[in-house]
Formats: sequence, C-alpha cells, structure tokens
Amino acid sequence: MFLRRSLLLTLLLAPLAGGAMTPAAFMEEYCADCHDAETKKGGLDLTSLSWDLEQRSNFDEWVKVVDLVAKGEMPPKKKARPEGAAAKAFLAGLGDALRGFEGTRQAETGRTVLRRLNRVEYERTMQDLLGIPTPLAALLPADGSAHGFDTVAEGLRLSSLHMEKYLEAADLAFDDAVQFGPEPAQLSKRMFLKDEKGVRSMLDKPEGELTNKNDPKSKHRHVLHELPDAIVYFNEGYPAAEIHQTPQHPAGTYRIRISAYGYQSDGKTIPMRVYGDNYRDKQLLGWFEMPPDKPRVAEFTTKLRAGDHLKVEPTNTGVDAKGQNVYNIGAHEFTGSGLALQWVEIEGPLHQEWPPASMKKLFGDTPLKKIEDPKKTGNGKIAYELAPEDVKASAEQAILSFATRAFRRPLEPGEGDHFVALANQELEAGRPLLVAMRPAVRAILTAPQFLLFEERPGKLDDYALASRLSYFLWSTMPDDELFAKAAAHQLSKPEVLRAQVERMLKDEKAHAFVQNFTGQWLDLRNIDATSPDKKLYPEADELLVVSMVQETERFFAELLNRNLSVTNFIQADFAILNSRLATHYGIDGVDGEEFRNVTLPPDSPRGGILTQASVLKVTANGTTTSPVLRGAWVMKKLLGQPPAPPPPGTGMIEPDTRGATTVREQLAKHRTQETCAGCHRQIDPPGFALECFDVIGGFRDRYRSQDKGDTATVKNSRSKRLYIKLGLPVDASGELADGRPFTGIQDFRKLLLEQSDQVLLSLAQKLVIYSTGAGISYADRPAVEAIAAKVKQQGGGLRTLVHEVVQSPIFQTK
Repeated sequence: MFLRRSLLLTLLLAPLAGGAMTPAAFMEEYCADCHDAETKKGGLDLTSLSWDLEQRSNFDEWVKVVDLVAKGEMPPKKKARPEGAAAKAFLAGLGDALRGFEGTRQAETGRTVLRRLNRVEYERTMQDLLGIPTPLAALLPADGSAHGFDTVAEGLRLSSLHMEKYLEAADLAFDDAVQFGPEPAQLSKRMFLKDEKGVRSMLDKPEGELTNKNDPKSKHRHVLHELPDAIVYFNEGYPAAEIHQTPQHPAGTYRIRISAYGYQSDGKTIPMRVYGDNYRDKQLLGWFEMPPDKPRVAEFTTKLRAGDHLKVEPTNTGVDAKGQNVYNIGAHEFTGSGLALQWVEIEGPLHQEWPPASMKKLFGDTPLKKIEDPKKTGNGKIAYELAPEDVKASAEQAILSFATRAFRRPLEPGEGDHFVALANQELEAGRPLLVAMRPAVRAILTAPQFLLFEERPGKLDDYALASRLSYFLWSTMPDDELFAKAAAHQLSKPEVLRAQVERMLKDEKAHAFVQNFTGQWLDLRNIDATSPDKKLYPEADELLVVSMVQETERFFAELLNRNLSVTNFIQADFAILNSRLATHYGIDGVDGEEFRNVTLPPDSPRGGILTQASVLKVTANGTTTSPVLRGAWVMKKLLGQPPAPPPPGTGMIEPDTRGATTVREQLAKHRTQETCAGCHRQIDPPGFALECFDVIGGFRDRYRSQDKGDTATVKNSRSKRLYIKLGLPVDASGELADGRPFTGIQDFRKLLLEQSDQVLLSLAQKLVIYSTGAGISYADRPAVEAIAAKVKQQGGGLRTLVHEVVQSPIFQTK
C-alpha cells in the first residue's frame, strides 16, 4: 500500500509533459479556491482528500475530479480556466494513475466477483436441466439490483432463506421431472358455451317473463343473449365466459382454438381476451380482434397451469349508444355490442414422447421397463419403472452425468464422490433407486458449483465462456452445441464465437435477452408500478398496457434482427404496432392484434423509444408527468450520464390535477434555488420536450383536468368513446444546457441525434454490465470506448454491438 501511495504522490508532485505544472500545482491554481476546507463547494474538500486509493470512497472522489475537468464543467466558466494542453496533461497524468491502480487490482482478482444465478436464470436453468415446464422463480426471494441490472454480483446476496427455498424448489422440480405413470390422457374437446353450467339462468327472455313479484330485479340477471349458433357476452367482467367442461388436467402446453365474432358492433371488431384462471389469479394468455358478424377461429399454443380453466371476456362492451348498461336493462333490450362465442376447443398436453425427456435428463441411460399391472398403475394402462442391471452403477452414472450438466463443465477428479455416496447410503439401506436419487439431486442443485458462476481471474476457459455467453443471450445454461464447442476448445476462436452468437440470436430462446435486458434497461418491468387515474385517463385498459411493453420489446428485436443503427433508439421512421397501439397513437390503417412494421409520416411525433408509450408510462405517475423524472431518465438510461441526486431537503412538486397550473410553472419556482439550477439545466430540457406526451404515452397539446375545462372524447378502441376534460395548453419547448433551442419533440430528437455517439457508448456500457455481471470501473472505460468505436466504424448496428461486446477482452475475461 505504501508503494502505491508513494507512486501516486510522486506523480502528483512531478511535472507534467513538456514541463507543465504538476497535478498538485494544477489543482492549487484552478481548484483550491472553491474546494478548500472553508468553501468546500459541492461537498468536495481537496485539501483533506486522502491519496489512499485503497479506500473506495477516495478513489471515487478522484475519478469525479477527473470527470468534471474532462467535461469542462470544472473549473466553472466564470473562473480562470486552464489551456487545453494543460488540462489534457492533467487528465492524462491523473487518469493513468487511477487506471493503473484499478487495473492492477483487477488483474489480481478479476472485474467480476463471485455471483449466483438470479431468479430468472435459476428457473430457466432448472427447466432446461430437467426438461420441465415448472415455474420456480416465484418461490425464491426477490433479487437485488446493482448498476441497473439483476445480473450484477453486487446486488445478488445469498442467504439462509435462499438455501431453504432452493431446497424447496429442488424437491418440486424433482417431483415434476419424475413421470413413471401412464401417459396422461390427451384432451381434445370442443365445448359449446350453451352447455356451460349457469349459462341458461342468465339468458335473456321475452319481456313478460323477465320479472315476477318475488324477484322484481330478475332482469338484471339476464345479461346473456342466445343465438342459433352462439352465446353473446356483453359485459367486460361479470359474467365472463368460463369454460369448465374439461376434466382436471396437468400443467403443460396446450393448443387452444376459439370461434367467435362481434355482435351488434356496427361493423367494428370486438377485442376478445383469453385468460387461464386457477381461482387464485388469472393470467392473460392472449387477445384477438374478432370481426363483426362473421366468425373467426383464433388459434394459439400456450402453457397452462395444472387445473387452469379458460376464461374469455369481450373488451369495450356492455354500454350502448345511450349510455345504458346491459346489467341494468337486460340483454333483451340491450342494443350495444357484444362478443358472440360459438365454441372453445382445447388440445393437449402436447408432448413429443412419453415417458417425457425429463426422465432421461434425470436418470440418463438407466433402462425403463413397461408394466401393465392394474394393481400398480391403477387403471390398467402402460406405466414404467426403473430396471437397472446394476443399481449402484446406474446410480453413479446418472448422478455424475447430471452433475456434469448442472455444473456446466466436466467434473474434477473425485468431485462427484459425495453425491454418489449420498445415493449409495440410501441403496444400502434397502431403498429403491428412485428414492436414493433424491438426496443426491438435491445436493447437486444446492451446490455452489450449480448456483454460482465459476470464473477464475484472467481469460475465461471455454466452459466459463460458454456459460457467460449463454446466460447473456438466453438467460439459461449452455446447450449441447455450446458444450461441444467448449469441450473441443474451439469456442474462444473469434470465428467460432461469432458463428455461435449468430446461431443463438436466431434461436427463440434469445427472446429472454430481449425481454430481460429491455425490462431493466428501459424499466419495462415497472409498467404496472402505477395505475393511471381512471377519471383522467379512462382509455387506459389492460390491452393497451400489454401492447405497450410488447411494442418496445419488438422494436428492440427488430433493430437486433435487422442490425439497424442504434440511432433508431433516438429517431426512427417506423414503429412496431398493433391495432390497439395504432388507435392510441392516432395512426390509421392498422387492423388486428398482430404487431407489424408501420412506416411513420415525416411529421409524426413518434419514432424511437422516447416516444413509445411504455417508456412514457414508466417515467410518469398515474396522474401527472414530471419533466424532472423524464429528463433524469433520458440522461441515465439513454445518455449514460445520470444526474447527481438532489440535495437533502429538496422539496417535491405536488401534482395539480385540477388544471390550474402547469408543471412548467411549478418547476420554474423550484429552479430559482441556486443549489438546484445547475443540475436542472441538464435534466429539464429532455423532460420539457416529452411534455407533449401524457402519463400513458398519448400525444397532447393540452393537459387533462379533473374539474373545469373543455369536454373532449378519447377512444380506448375504435368502438367506444370516452369523455375527458381539457385544461391548460402544453409547452414542449426549451433549450439545452449549451443554449440550443427546440420547439417540440421533433426538434429535440434532431439535437439528440448529435449525441448519437454518446448513446452508442452508453448502450455498450449497459450491455457489458448486463453480460459480465459487473459495473463499469474507471479502468474499464477504454475497453468499452473501443467497443463503441468499432461498432461506429461498422455502421452502428445493434447486432454488431452485441458481436463486438462478445468479442471484446472485457467479456472474455473475469
């Protein structure tokens, strides 16, 4: 430590290149007036700042000094400023010292500290390792996050509670993998809604039969209408079309087909939502635009939980043109739109073989014997049992093979002995092979070799590289091809690695990368953190929110698949839309629930992620928008320049939903504080530009009001009008910190395009963090800058960026 301090002190006191002043003299000349013990501006006292770089806080303070000088923010413009050569020499001297210190430490220990699988990675790994569809993530404690991602070691703690839950998950997974029984009966049934229990009692009847003296409100129950070929459902909620005609079924993948059409819909489609419901919660499986009067068969394949029944609901129905609700007047008199359901068909579970693949993944090549003894199977159908010739040998072979795949590398000599011994102990006690395997499998699935990433300092070996690559792009363990390349010591070859990245990005498992990376980079995981005020935003429905997230994920995937330039994140001439989003954005000619590439007109306010409803929703609360929150989001997420946290005691702006003042007027008072003004010059401009979008991403030129204002209409689909109040006008103009003005979002995006290099660098940083499990250190900066420079030279494509990250030494080194 003394040597490191001495070297740094020598540097600080030594003249810079060309005989320039020493770094210490530079700071005395340009920094001391504001950052001494008395003034301590910004909380920084250089006179008391230790040279001990072993203390992380001291190191970070010196990095902050370098960054402020490099950005030209220090010394401030009103103070004496150094000549370019002097500042450059100062930055080079001090920067080299900081990088040298941190680089030496990283060479000894590596960038990435030991980290575990996060919940998503654990679930997907268990499913691939055992060949099961069992959801496991919800069993585990929530993951922490560091540097914006839950793949970073600093945020992933390992507690006794984790171990308890890992044991619980291992038992559940083992039970689901062991399938010795007869093949589940294949369900293939077409069900008609008229046959559902309780439907008859809710059908409309002639007027004279609707009421009786004992039940004057009986017509309130007659909310369904019977057609010769269908039952019409009008309400969005109760009663939903619940399908209970299927027997209890196991979890698995099923093919669903539903025939329906819009009824009394005035030539417009009716959105149909389909859920899987287990009485505790329901999960949206999909939604479809059903045409008017002409049946459409909607077909899709989905995963159902054990015992899930299907629930089908129409959207934007239940109220007619006069504002009358079907529940109040009954279906006999109701003239509004509804969903005519003909039948629902379910087929499954769909599997390619029986016994399922999970048996081989668990027991390896241990022979299975068919049995048809009714006393054993209970129903006389074929079932199975393990039939090893040598029980101990079969147990050892299965355990070692399973451990090898679980640990994602070959076992070291003697490494599997403990697990084999656990099984042998059970076998010697007279227990069957199936029972003996459980403690061994539990031990493997709770071993550090399975739960943690094994990476040694220096260049990663091929197996560690295979895991890093697989968890980067698939969020799960390597497949057989990656293991084979690692075993042949081929994976680290640049051409082989590039080919594997291409193969993996084309695989459907790459959706995990799109979903998990965008979910954290762009905060899409927070889409349900706030609920839009129903009075201010009545058009905010479930289908809109679901479509928001899918738009952004599909936009990212479009750039990735076509290798489009990263500048499209700032401004694009296309959007990926379905009918629900197109209606929300006011774009005509987009029909159906399928997403497709839509060319935007030149004057469109849309294009790029900043104008997508998902981003605009997660950067607002449920009632109002804040230029501060949105501006800080742009700086942090897009530009990679997070603003400093507000000083202690800084007040918050209270939203005014009555429409008496605008947020700009409220913020103007806030910015008069000297301690706030400097940061707000950087933060507020992006937020002001985005003020033309409301809390659900709708374009606006006036704010909405809960009280006074002009009445206007909005749509939550093309078949239903909703009423709102409009208040004060929106002002989306502003000027950047350097004085360049803009009049709205279109102008702002043009200015932001001039910072496209910074956007590319920021995205490169985030991909490196996400993929390597460590934040960007000061010593890492040149490597990340080199990645960005190479990508820019090749056209700035997103796919190119992924390739260059994987090819970089920072990715291939611990």
